[in-house]
Amino acid sequence: MTVISPLTLYPEKTLVLPPAYCGSIHRYAAIAMFGSAVTDLSLRFNKRDKECHRCVIEGSNGIQRLTVPLEKPQEWHSTRLQDVRVSTHGKWWHVHWEAICSAYGRTPFFEYYADDLAPAFSGEIEFLAELDSKIDCFCREALGLPADNGKIIGTATRQMPATHDVEYYQIWAQRFGFTPGLSVLDLIFNMGTESPLVLQAMAQPR
Repeated sequence: MTVISPLTLYPEKTLVLPPAYCGSIHRYAAIAMFGSAVTDLSLRFNKRDKECHRCVIEGSNGIQRLTVPLEKPQEWHSTRLQDVRVSTHGKWWHVHWEAICSAYGRTPFFEYYADDLAPAFSGEIEFLAELDSKIDCFCREALGLPADNGKIIGTATRQMPATHDVEYYQIWAQRFGFTPGLSVLDLIFNMGTESPLVLQAMAQPR
């Protein structure tokens, strides 16, 4: 049985989303507003939608964009997200994990969560949907959000609600100031168990 927080704004609605690679903080703030949130893998791959295989983190040199290379199918326009394969080019998983470790290795909660996230960067995952799902599962568990069990609670919506930036502790803030719009990994590693409070604040009216 799914336990829904009394702070959830839409407990009888389900947010339906495309997959995302190490999704943004705003994505998870929106997920926290609903009784459930499910990922739609039946959508066709859209080359303009980069969120499914790109994310943004911040390290000692500032903003860093990580991109998962994809194998080119016969026809992009007819390929569904669930069928997109991850390329092994450049051993990207090692590069990405090293970048994450470099960016967040000294944050207060990295050591607490790192072992749970590391298997997603083993290089053994073949499909993009599986990769995104594995990371999403980690993020939801770390944030105390309901798992994506594929079930629609009440009515479904594809409209992402508006959320606003809320400042929180960032390890590199003294160098760059507060940086909004990063991957939710930034929030998890910097704030740990207090991360849900940030998500809730992002959904509140100003």
